Amino acid sequence: MAGCGDSGPTGPGSRPAGMELLSGGAQRAVPGLPVAEPVVVRVVDSQGRPVAGVTVAFTPAAGHGQADPASAATNADGRAASTWTLGAGIGVQSLQVSAADTVLSVAAEAVDLDRELDALFAPASAAEVEAVRSDWAGRDVSASAVAVEHEEPFSLAGRATLRILSHRVAGVLHYGAVLVPDGAAAESLPLLLYLHGGDRGVSVDEIQIVAFALGPLVDRFVYVIPSFRAEPVRHGGESWVSEGPASPWDHDVDDTLALVNAVFESTPEARPGGMAVVGASRGAGVALLAGIRDERIERIIALFGPTDFFDDWVRQIVREAALGQSRDLPGVAHLDSTVIAPYIRGEIPLPEARLEIVRRSAVLFAEDLPPVQLHHGTADGVVSVSQAESLRGTMDTLGRTPPGFEAFIYPGGGHSYFSLDGLIPRSAEFLRDWFASLGR
Repeated sequence: MAGCGDSGPTGPGSRPAGMELLSGGAQRAVPGLPVAEPVVVRVVDSQGRPVAGVTVAFTPAAGHGQADPASAATNADGRAASTWTLGAGIGVQSLQVSAADTVLSVAAEAVDLDRELDALFAPASAAEVEAVRSDWAGRDVSASAVAVEHEEPFSLAGRATLRILSHRVAGVLHYGAVLVPDGAAAESLPLLLYLHGGDRGVSVDEIQIVAFALGPLVDRFVYVIPSFRAEPVRHGGESWVSEGPASPWDHDVDDTLALVNAVFESTPEARPGGMAVVGASRGAGVALLAGIRDERIERIIALFGPTDFFDDWVRQIVREAALGQSRDLPGVAHLDSTVIAPYIRGEIPLPEARLEIVRRSAVLFAEDLPPVQLHHGTADGVVSVSQAESLRGTMDTLGRTPPGFEAFIYPGGGHSYFSLDGLIPRSAEFLRDWFASLGR
């Protein structure tokens, strides 16, 4: 019985005549875990006015979990709330809410988690892959309002100029760094992109490891270092933080491609056409997806990054997140809060949730990849080597051989450059071969 009387709330002496459920009904959750929203009721008198000080009991049916608190007094608005943790069984569970002579029943569904995950991680269909291709084709990655926010000399095995660029991509303000060796002629230097790992932004100094690997070729590229949405690019004690909600892997690609377009617009030394990308961890996944979406990318070095979000390793991470045991890994919290938890709660439909997995899985679009050199260690505790093995198996099926594709798996190697013996000379040779193919 809902109340909407004209008078204000009544005190503890007033007689309750009805109760309404304000929130917390018809929820879905994993057995043994709390539902997402507390169960909130309001007690009213015969004129629909809220009644304060009434004891409301929250009593799950036998085997249907527990409520905390089990009882609560209504506040000045006549409201009382309790958090309902479901029982261990699968199926519909019920909670009885009572106040004085008024009783109402609240139902929730305890989902079969493994069955839900079976549906979520079933192999992607051709229609789903094409739906993602169509979505990508409609993305606007042009760069508008391009501006130089900061400029200074920079040492890169020689003199160079550092610029922090800002631009807008699909209305979102984005920042990235550009390094240009001094003295280069117009349109003489191809682009080399560095895509960072983690979810705490990027420091310009991270480019030094790439510069070291290139040796005598270090002054033959324009270096492009994107940040990703909601993250900073840092240099010299300053930070420039890109706007927008985080979107690991997916809109990371939009940000990267838009920054490339901003660089071509604002950097006379940049050579139009082909470019190469070095990506590590999260950035490796972004590099592969960017190479699928933009044919200007001609070489990719992917270091210990994700390739296949339908992999059993990812499924296990998702299962843990659904059970409230989320791993502290880049992108996991985002996927849990925007895809997994809403799907389990029934807030987004299965087809929508699956497309979020498809659009992060470069392995499903492998035929569109340019030449790729893949590096991964068997003891990587951040990104499972199964991710590299998935892409390697797909490329083998496609008949991709060196230099179109080569994978180096390092026994005992971990999640760092320096644990992969031979990584630097192999990567440098891969880039030198590409550079030679440009006729330079």
